Amino acid sequence: MSLERRRETEEIKEKKSMERSSFRHDDFTPLEEKTLITEEVEKQQDENVVIFDELNEIETDVLDIAKEVLKLKRYDSEFEIVSEKDKIQKFPIIEKLYAQCISKLSYRKGYSKEDIFLAIRGLEEKNWIVTSERRTKIEILSNEKLINILNFIKENPGIHARDEKVEKELNLSRTPFLKHIMTLERFKLIRSKKIGKTLHYFLADIPENYDKLKVIFINDVIPQILEQIFKDELITITNLGENLDIYPGTIQYHVKKLTELNLIKIAKNNQTGKNIFLVNFELLKKYNEFFKEPDFTRLLEGI
Repeated sequence: MSLERRRETEEIKEKKSMERSSFRHDDFTPLEEKTLITEEVEKQQDENVVIFDELNEIETDVLDIAKEVLKLKRYDSEFEIVSEKDKIQKFPIIEKLYAQCISKLSYRKGYSKEDIFLAIRGLEEKNWIVTSERRTKIEILSNEKLINILNFIKENPGIHARDEKVEKELNLSRTPFLKHIMTLERFKLIRSKKIGKTLHYFLADIPENYDKLKVIFINDVIPQILEQIFKDELITITNLGENLDIYPGTIQYHVKKLTELNLIKIAKNNQTGKNIFLVNFELLKKYNEFFKEPDFTRLLEGI
């Protein structure tokens, strides 16, 4: 049998073998390319959780090379943002990335060394490269578990690690949840805010103005207190406790917090000489422009 005929026969056998195989896959596009921009990530883009189009062409090319370089464990992952090219040598992993980019991109794409250096620095500044994580932001945004946590924080702004929702909705205990949170923080996808003794988590692009309000409203009792005051500004602490079946000392504590946050003000009624509660309606309106829960629209319409 001729060499050409033998090769043809072997190819037919191989094709039939693949057709019978339970591992057969018709689409051989690399998985990394498939998961780069999934429907979930596109949805996040639309809602301004992540913005891929902040990268230009050279940054995208450099980032693709960085995915492999960052996994090279023989290079120390410590680094700081490199402001000048001659300082790259201080950081072996960035020096390796720089050399690889020059090798792979200079001739093929026509990028200058200066272009490549500025692209690396830009990716560092925008946290698309985090060497301590040995990953790029693209890999983070292709990770289903991390995307789920991002969505969870978006739906539950101000959540903390001990909240029972974490285990119930994410099926994660506190320790692995905090590990993933640290990763998302390093990539500037979320931020934490210490309120009292507890760290609370928000998406990075949510303004900090109303963090404390969001956290206090996590407690269901607070909106109930405000609703009672809406109905009767002459209501007393004792009456609030009776109406809500809560110890008056607890009501007093919450009222103090609401006063500190400028949500309510206690004033004297000139006619009766008794204390009255004044609700800061404008602050509640502004709060609902950023956060929809709790929704004070119905109460505010009755003003």
